[in-house]
Amino acid sequence: MKKIFIISAVLLAVVLLFLGIYNFAFKEDVAVKKQITTEIKNSDIVPAALEKITVISDGAVLGPVVDKKTEKIKYYDADTGFVWEMESDGKGKRKISDTRLTGLKNVLWSPDNSKVLTTIKKDGKYSFYEYDYLSQKGVALKDGLDNAVWDNIGTKIFYKYFDNVAKERTLNIANPDGSGWQKIIDTDIRNIVIAPIPFTSFVSFWNFPNANEETKLQMIGVTGGEIKTLVSGKYGADYLWSLKGDKVLVSALASNGSKNIMLGVATINGKYQELGIPTFASKCVWSQDGKTVYYALPVGIPSGSVMPNDYLENKFTTEDTFWKMDITTGEKDRIIETTDIKGKYDSINMFLSATEDALYFVNKIDQKLYRLEF
Repeated sequence: MKKIFIISAVLLAVVLLFLGIYNFAFKEDVAVKKQITTEIKNSDIVPAALEKITVISDGAVLGPVVDKKTEKIKYYDADTGFVWEMESDGKGKRKISDTRLTGLKNVLWSPDNSKVLTTIKKDGKYSFYEYDYLSQKGVALKDGLDNAVWDNIGTKIFYKYFDNVAKERTLNIANPDGSGWQKIIDTDIRNIVIAPIPFTSFVSFWNFPNANEETKLQMIGVTGGEIKTLVSGKYGADYLWSLKGDKVLVSALASNGSKNIMLGVATINGKYQELGIPTFASKCVWSQDGKTVYYALPVGIPSGSVMPNDYLENKFTTEDTFWKMDITTGEKDRIIETTDIKGKYDSINMFLSATEDALYFVNKIDQKLYRLEF
């Protein structure tokens, strides 16, 4: 009996020793794992930051536009002429028209994005077409047009017409299909830019920017009347109306004969103010309330360039940084740090998202559409 007791005691001691060793090892292992987990959580290792500028089109685009109601983006594929629609972040792409358009050079959507004016180049000649996506009908506009734009609500078009027989140039208004046309004025401007003034019954126009020509901004009623000059004395100028039509950005040479383009702003009453920004109106976009201008600031302009001619003739590309300015206070801020700009961007066709939390632009270098998230 005594022998059995001794053996049982020895076995119990062995078991207790084993349990003690196991418990000690297990606790230490748990402690080590807990320490490692804590060290990982508290370490400087962080997930890679998302790129702030992302490409959202598969290829070159024409006429990108955002629908303010659905926040979706539409654009034409520059190579095929197919029309695509996608979410604001570039996801969910779907083809909404697979009609192949060769020679497509320009696309201009109506304000409600239901109709479009396209410019086609064939055999060295440019032709204009209007297509209505609601009725799914299209029509070729008459020959002799070299510029056509929508009015403020998309029910009419403005265009310049050249009568090759009479050798006369006129600014006209017509239905989108070109019918019911009416002459607004005669003009001697050969290369004209036309822009309706938002929330007014006026249309503005000016001669295409040229360093050697004064670029007057003028306006007239949509049914004719007296011409009023809003801005004069500017050379190589270009203009961009605010969404409310009360102000207009002016990019022009700092002075006649200057090599530098500077940005200013004028009211519809003609009051002018310098903004001190060396950029083009084509690299800007207005906020909805007209208080903020988002813009790309170009660098890398070759010394001795004739501005804006050489840039508009695609003799070089720029390397842009991105900014915004409160034009009521003059305060300027970067919307992306230079360290976060990973590529080279020459920005045109800029527009904001429906909620103004992202900037979109076409990069002239590859003609693709990009998104810059704020």
